[in-house]
Amino acid sequence: MTNETLLDYASFQGHEVLFLNLTETKAITFEEHDRFYIALAKNLSRTEEKELTAHELGHCEYGGTYCRNSKYGLKARAEYRANKWAYYQLVSPDEISECVHNGIVTPWEMAEYFEVSCEFMCKALGYYQMIRAV
Repeated sequence: MTNETLLDYASFQGHEVLFLNLTETKAITFEEHDRFYIALAKNLSRTEEKELTAHELGHCEYGGTYCRNSKYGLKARAEYRANKWAYYQLVSPDEISECVHNGIVTPWEMAEYFEVSCEFMCKALGYYQMIRAV
């Protein structure tokens, strides 16, 4: 999924994505009047923008927003769900299987193929490995 596809998806779902001069964070999602707003820092690389947009859309799709005072469990659950949504959108298990079938087997090769960071790819692979073990 490309950056443009993610932004189109957000628009189609009625979520507004704003590019702002953020200083304390790179991205944040908030809900106001039954509508989600995603704020992204203006100075992100294309890869950062892609990963953060997918993550923040995960908050919108799961309704997982919280405030700074929220309990740790609520924050952890919301972040877990947002990450899960991002993994499935950017590097789905079916697409990973196809990569392996085509000889793309290392995390860094997969990261390059999917145009995500190696860190994101490793986290996604770890997530899929964890849910298979359960």
